[in-house]
Amino acid sequence: MKTRCARHPHLLRVAGGALASLVFSLEIGCGSGAPARAATGPGAQAPPSSRFKEISSSVLQSYEKARLAAWDSTRRFKALFKAEVSRNVGAIARGYLSVWWDGATGTLHWRASAPIAGSGRGGFLRKGTGAAGADAGHAIADGDGASPFPGRLASSDLIACVLGAPDAPASPSWPFEETPRGVRLHIDASKRTALLDREGRPIEFSFPNDETVKLQPGEGVPRRIEANGPEGRAVLTLESYSSWPEGELVPPA
Repeated sequence: MKTRCARHPHLLRVAGGALASLVFSLEIGCGSGAPARAATGPGAQAPPSSRFKEISSSVLQSYEKARLAAWDSTRRFKALFKAEVSRNVGAIARGYLSVWWDGATGTLHWRASAPIAGSGRGGFLRKGTGAAGADAGHAIADGDGASPFPGRLASSDLIACVLGAPDAPASPSWPFEETPRGVRLHIDASKRTALLDREGRPIEFSFPNDETVKLQPGEGVPRRIEANGPEGRAVLTLESYSSWPEGELVPPA
């Protein structure tokens, strides 16, 4: 006895095409963002990813504009944050964190009112994976490995958290996925990702060491930075932000 599909092979072909379209739609969220091919045949509809591609392109353009502004080599600013740091072991440390950013040298100087991260009261972070006297990929400050945050984020990652944007340029070939909160970009071949809101502003970073940083976007720098990782939690709340005049020295640590 022949089934209905056996008697009507075109029904089997249509069903198979629908299943293939569904699988493709599920996979596109983790793909590279390449434009989807239009379906063909009678009654074919535009693939659901076409609208997502349009949204993602707009978000990527906004992200790139914000990234360039954040890492502009002519940019100099200083900012004051209220800080609260809690390690997995020990009491909660509270104080203030001041930062000075020099875009020309790619250096972020920092001073703390108290050793809030248990690693001194000041230092600097330099753009790149490290500096002389520090292991590549580790945060560096004055060559002693000090950092204003708990954890082992790379220098460029820490600077990105303060600037509110990664240094990596946007690329249509980046894998991305749509989430209820926005578009998540895979920044490089590691586990680094950036979650962008509908305006293309980074609101969350994820790093290879299971560390996550949530951002509340603001004018110039994030209004709030919350870092969570295996070694503890740090919250920075912006108190003031202004330009850093040439010739004004960073206070000694």
